[in-house]
Amino acid sequence: MTKQRKVTLEMIANEIGVTKVTISKALNNQPGVSEELKKTILRISHELGYIHKKAEKNQKGITKLGLLVPKRFFLDTDNFYTQIYYHMNRDCALKDINLALYVLNPEEEKKGTLPLSIHQDSANIGGLFVAGEVSDSYMELLSSSLSVPIVAIDFYKRNETYDCIVTDNYRAGYTAASYVANKGHKRIGFVGNPNYTSSVMDRFCGYVKALTEFGLEYRKDWHIVNNDEDGAYINDFALPEELPTAFVCHCDMAAYKLLVKLQGQGINVPEQVSIISFDNTDLSQSIVTALTTMDISKSALAEKALERMLWRVEHTNEEPQHIYVNTRLIERDSVAAL
Repeated sequence: MTKQRKVTLEMIANEIGVTKVTISKALNNQPGVSEELKKTILRISHELGYIHKKAEKNQKGITKLGLLVPKRFFLDTDNFYTQIYYHMNRDCALKDINLALYVLNPEEEKKGTLPLSIHQDSANIGGLFVAGEVSDSYMELLSSSLSVPIVAIDFYKRNETYDCIVTDNYRAGYTAASYVANKGHKRIGFVGNPNYTSSVMDRFCGYVKALTEFGLEYRKDWHIVNNDEDGAYINDFALPEELPTAFVCHCDMAAYKLLVKLQGQGINVPEQVSIISFDNTDLSQSIVTALTTMDISKSALAEKALERMLWRVEHTNEEPQHIYVNTRLIERDSVAAL
């Protein structure tokens, strides 16, 4: 007897020409799909022999999750966290889970108060993701105020009591600095404040490790900070009197700000100064001199965070873990060999 093929959401989506999210919404009678399209999806699904299984939300008792992101991270034009939200919202929809977005403003974080929307949803959310890093005291506030699992995305803290889904930033910093060193650069600077987030600190430490292994000097006058204490980027930062031949920048936006500053003073990138950065956001490839950057998979961060949250809901007494996402080098136009 011929084994019957398994019909998937992707197969239905390809047949109709819509996304898997749309198919899932229609099959689970969720809003956002027109009645006409819903009827078409139900008809095609039946014709293909799709068996609609009980959704994962009913197996785990989760119907709603929350994602908290500080405003300074979420509204940056390099859209790193916007992409994480997009991928997570898509993945949640496929599991029939509603994802609520909470944007934390600076006043709420400084005063130690929860956004009103979290107060209103606290009885309904089954878990909270926190992305972009908040203070230790604010994480303690969240833990004490909400009796739900918390999963941190893209940061970690000392003595944390929650799972963390993070990029292997130490290795990424080491790889980035090693890349430019292997291109013949012996004077390599850094752009970023290591005390701003754990991600920047780890990238900086990886950069220093690479310099040490290559026998190169770390110089404070080649270390630029081009954002303020709240993370906002500034344009009036000073360049070193003696420039290095390359900079490792903690993210694409920091690299872009440096590139504009250099070009404004008649210094060409990469002919005179090379730049490598992190994140591989849309910005990195949309500017005239496209950035060589360390790609961080926003979809992988979202996927692993959701997997961990659904696991954590059923394993509340297990020890918290750090789960790492690897990076890969994307070579473009901003690094030249010497």
